[in-house]
Amino acid sequence: MIAGQPACEIKGLTHTFELEESTVTVKAPEGAEFADLDGLSEGKRHLTWTAGPDAFFMVSAAGEFDLPGALDSDAPAPLAGPGAHRVVYRTTRHRPRGLVAAPEGARSVPERTIHELSDLLLVPGEREQLRIGYRVPEDAPEELRALLARMLDSVEVRRHA
Repeated sequence: MIAGQPACEIKGLTHTFELEESTVTVKAPEGAEFADLDGLSEGKRHLTWTAGPDAFFMVSAAGEFDLPGALDSDAPAPLAGPGAHRVVYRTTRHRPRGLVAAPEGARSVPERTIHELSDLLLVPGEREQLRIGYRVPEDAPEELRALLARMLDSVEVRRHA
């Protein structure tokens, strides 16, 4: 659990991820399934759950992570581990026009500029840094944003001895 945050009230499943240096536990709603991204270089791991259109919750482990220069907030999160902190930042990305699969067949989606909010827990380690949190469009429904925030508040990190 993140420092100063209440217990998570998510009715669903607890997902436990065994990583190289740590075990990460996240409470998620029923039906949430995390996929392990294939094709990453050795020592990297990226597990995600697609929570909604352009909205994701992730648990990632790698040697290090890059962050944008401008952060909305950066606060210590000592319950997650020594040197851990929680950051919030905003980004803008452009999605080109394309085709997506639909029950009636492929359909065209227009190009779109997406303004996103990222809320992440960053936990340093000797060989493995953790990045746990979510990315959501700024115009996503408040219920979705609240659910993802509660999931992040539920995270427990245990470092292996």
